[in-house]
Amino acid sequence: MLEGLFRTTVFRLSLLYAVVFSLVAASALGVLHWATKSELRDQNDARLRLETEVLLERYPDQRIPALLETVRQQNEQDGRNRVFFYRVLGPLERRLISGALADIPAGPGPGPARTYADMRLGDALGLEPGTLPYDVPVRVLVTDLRGGYRLVVGRDVADQRVVLDHTFQVALVATGVTFLLALLGGGLMGMDVLRRIQGVRRAADDIMAGDLSRRLAVGTRDDEFDQLSVRLNAMLERIEQLMTGLREVTDNVAHDLRSPLTRMRNRLEVTLLEARDQSEYRQVMSDTVEDADQLIRTFNALLAIARAEAGVGLEDSGEVDLAALTEEVAELYEGVAEDKSISLDTRIEPGLRVRGNRQLLAQALTNLLDNAFKYSPTGGRVELRAAADPQGPVLSVSDTGPGIPEAERERVQQRFVRLESSRSTPGSGLGLSLVKAVARLHQATLTLTDAGPGLRAALRFPPPQLSRMR
Repeated sequence: MLEGLFRTTVFRLSLLYAVVFSLVAASALGVLHWATKSELRDQNDARLRLETEVLLERYPDQRIPALLETVRQQNEQDGRNRVFFYRVLGPLERRLISGALADIPAGPGPGPARTYADMRLGDALGLEPGTLPYDVPVRVLVTDLRGGYRLVVGRDVADQRVVLDHTFQVALVATGVTFLLALLGGGLMGMDVLRRIQGVRRAADDIMAGDLSRRLAVGTRDDEFDQLSVRLNAMLERIEQLMTGLREVTDNVAHDLRSPLTRMRNRLEVTLLEARDQSEYRQVMSDTVEDADQLIRTFNALLAIARAEAGVGLEDSGEVDLAALTEEVAELYEGVAEDKSISLDTRIEPGLRVRGNRQLLAQALTNLLDNAFKYSPTGGRVELRAAADPQGPVLSVSDTGPGIPEAERERVQQRFVRLESSRSTPGSGLGLSLVKAVARLHQATLTLTDAGPGLRAALRFPPPQLSRMR
């Protein structure tokens, strides 16, 4: 589990963000530490400058003996708290001593030369090494006086150094805690993502094992994983429907094609058993050709359905004048209506346009008209309508035949499905399947309703501005 967690993209991104966030936090705390240190140093320098100016104002002529006495008194007064200390270095003393205090150069600028420096208390006071408190950190201001003398005013910054060191340690700890918390949060998020991905993996394994009814779990958070699961479930639902349809098609093909093939074989076998005259041979060949034509029509219908469902025809799509197409098809069926003594009532509104494949739309319309004329009795009526609707153009065909029960209207749109009442009529049960496939390709819907009497089949297209072939 942990090994899989470390390989997740979420954990790696969380680790990267933890490092970046920790660096940002460390930089911010570092700037804060530097700003605090600078502020304390400026405050110390201001206090040292003020102490020095107070001393020099009391002795504007810089009388060294009086200044030495004042420095001694100041040291005695401030010796108890050790905040400030004072020292005057003479020319001889400066030449004899060595170390940090003696090496301080003269400060730049007009007036008395002043130089700020950080050093140890022992160096500033000239104590012997090892003497307490020799290593106490101090901030000093060295002012050059007349005659080679130097006035040294210092301030104990040990407490400030402790505060700064503590602040630095707190910054380090805060940076470490920030990194660990960010890493822990990334681990928790990675565990959650890994758990959900494993659920998807298990579902995929079950589906590959043959359980097409398996679906992905959808949570209540409605996040990107839930939205992806919903879409994948819709895809799996469609795949299951296609696989179920494929099995049904296979069974129906085996059932519907076996009969004509068996008839053809038996007819030819019987014909070969004994000699017959020419007319009988011609009749056998004619019947065989008719059965072969029926097989070819069935396979052509299957091929057309497969091409429509696969989206073949998209390259030939364009704007189609639905009104003109309906008029052309209606003219072709006027002769059929006259031969069968069926009236054909056509009502077409001009200006109806859809986006799609003209040949496929014509094929769908002819299939609907073929069914209407096939099941309408002599003296019946077929109505062909092409009208505008608020939701888009509607193309409908109505007949006065026996109709289809409401419970069977969805099932007859499947391949090779034929009702018992129509078993005696020629056909393969693929006409409505092709119409439904063409409708889906054009984002239209096929609806079957009662025409009272008869059946009304309607194709409802989306508005032209929203129409887009799939």
